[in-house]
Amino acid sequence: MIDKEAKKRLKRLQKEIKQLKKDLHKLELHPCQNDVELKQKEQDLKELGDKLRQLEKEQDRYILDSGRVKHSL
Repeated sequence: MIDKEAKKRLKRLQKEIKQLKKDLHKLELHPCQNDVELKQKEQDLKELGDKLRQLEKEQDRYILDSGRVKHSL
C-alpha cells in the first residue's frame, strides 16, 4: 500500500513529467531562423529529453518501491 508521502511525491512527479512533455512539444514545433538557433534548439531538446527520462525513471522507482511490503520485526 502506498503511503501519503509517496502518493504526493508520485503526483508531483507526474505533474512535472506532463509539463516537460508539453514544453518539449512546443519546442519541437518552434521554427529556427539560422544555424545558431538550430544548434541551441537541438541542445534544449536533448536537455529536456534527458530530464524527462530521469523523471520517468524516478517515477517508476517510486511505483516499484511503494509496492513492496515492509515487514516490521
